[in-house]
Amino acid sequence: KSNQLQGVFENIIDAYVVMDLQGNVLKFNEAATKLFGYNIEEEQVNVVDLIYKEDYEYAMSSFFQLYTNGFFKDYEARAYTKSKAVKWVHINASIIYDKQKKPIAAQGIVRDITEDKRLKKQFEDQKNQLSIIINNSPIGISLSRTEDKGLLLINQSLSNMLGYTREEFNKMQVQDITHPEDEEVSRNYREQLFNGDIDRFNLEKRYIKKDGSILWAKTNVIAVRNASGDIDYQVATIEDVSKEYHAKQ
Repeated sequence: KSNQLQGVFENIIDAYVVMDLQGNVLKFNEAATKLFGYNIEEEQVNVVDLIYKEDYEYAMSSFFQLYTNGFFKDYEARAYTKSKAVKWVHINASIIYDKQKKPIAAQGIVRDITEDKRLKKQFEDQKNQLSIIINNSPIGISLSRTEDKGLLLINQSLSNMLGYTREEFNKMQVQDITHPEDEEVSRNYREQLFNGDIDRFNLEKRYIKKDGSILWAKTNVIAVRNASGDIDYQVATIEDVSKEYHAKQ
């Protein structure tokens, strides 16, 4: 049984750490050695040496929980490596007891989530940049789900264009603001989009503004599909061409 556990300890993908109750590291597996950069066969390491200074209070409260409850879960904080590089880690830890139920050590599985954090921040930054672009676009933009009632995202230009507030748009579907004489053509395009026959369409159609007047607009709709080919979202851009239309009459 000891040999089996030793094999698990050495070959687990995540870092695995055993420490005494004073925080002195007793054992690193290969993944832990690679993550933190210490060779504990040759140097002493205390977990306090690994704690990022700004996360110290959070770390101490988590250790208190470990000693009080016998475990802690989903600890996420920054940690120093031997070279003082900063890593984001996720830790689940528990107390090790002897046969008399006396606590003698603690063990933890440590996952390096540095890259996950970087990608999440990158995604949030891109999302914020996209939001700025959308909200400042002179062209109306909407985002909707096929199965939901309500437009999920409306930029300010579209709100100004048609006179509805974003809260009012959230209670409406596209057909609610489409002129009845244009709804059949619009619906046919939407059905083709939903059935996978097309991925985009464009048309000129009339929209009903909040004050009851009519706005002619050039509308482009694109389907955003998931890996299964189903539509996650429909993105529409709506450009007011009322002046051009009336100039032709």
